[in-house]
Amino acid sequence: MARLTEAELKKQIKSKSFSQLYLIYGNEQMFIKQYTKIIVEAVAGKNPSDFNFHTFSGDIDLDDFAASLQIVPFMSRYNCVVASDIYFDNMDKDSLDRFKEIVQRTIEGTVLIISMPTSTPSKNLAAFKNLIKYAEKLGSVCEFNKLNQSVLEKYVAKWANENGKLISHINASKIISNCGDDLNLLKNEVAKISLYASGDEITLADIDKLSTVNLEAKIFALSDAVLNGNGDKAFNTLDLLFYQREEPIMMLYVLSSSYVDAYRIRVADECGVLKEDVAKEFNYKNRAFTLANARKATSKVSTEALRKSLCILVEADERFKTSSINVRLYMEQLIARLLIIAKESRI
Repeated sequence: MARLTEAELKKQIKSKSFSQLYLIYGNEQMFIKQYTKIIVEAVAGKNPSDFNFHTFSGDIDLDDFAASLQIVPFMSRYNCVVASDIYFDNMDKDSLDRFKEIVQRTIEGTVLIISMPTSTPSKNLAAFKNLIKYAEKLGSVCEFNKLNQSVLEKYVAKWANENGKLISHINASKIISNCGDDLNLLKNEVAKISLYASGDEITLADIDKLSTVNLEAKIFALSDAVLNGNGDKAFNTLDLLFYQREEPIMMLYVLSSSYVDAYRIRVADECGVLKEDVAKEFNYKNRAFTLANARKATSKVSTEALRKSLCILVEADERFKTSSINVRLYMEQLIARLLIIAKESRI
């Protein structure tokens, strides 16, 4: 047994060649929930019997958990046990060791599914990584992470088609830009726009009128306006963010991140380093497209301007964390300073 790709997992489910243990985790919640449900239905049926189906979550009772794994299937081929979003961070070392030992004693005929759709250990991350290695030996590990831009666009087109609409590559990209890369949010967004769009095709006007814009997209619009010297748009966007009661510290965090992306790709370009190497070095994974966006947004701004802007963003971060300030006034002053730097140093 080992790690399974999505295709390998589908093949295993179709052939009903189930592993004794499944560990399903990652940062793409939609797939984790979806495949957990699919495996459960394949193993236990759509209406499983209480005799052969047992669920645990959160702070689990290890005695009950151990007992459930020792139950012999009754009028069924399998005994199915699902442990979802276990609070591994609440376990001490003895409990973690016992959990591992319990899993090891799972009897033949029992299929254990450990699923982590929303909870990822932080305090006991090392112990969870050890569990992953152990699960690779004993059963199957399935990690579902965020998809890249081109695959996301295909999903948007697929969902639009399921809702009776067509959508172009450019407009699919616009929805992703507005909403981010969470599949659940994207699917709901496409369904909403499809419902209210009047024509056979989802247009840019439909998206501008109906699409929800997430914080990252709003801040990108703010930073783009600043870097292009568009003060009116920058302050109007900032005003909208405060009107919508976005947290100022989050505004500063996302704004700073966009400048960090821009500086990284600028220095890389000047040194002849490929964008793909930058993405790998700084663990961008499927967010590498943000580097291309940052490169385009800062094409007319000098490297020195980016350095100065980063300095005042670091200063702002320190002020937010150490001083009592009028955040609205301070953010307005920060945007004004960034605008001046960008205007004075345009290439």
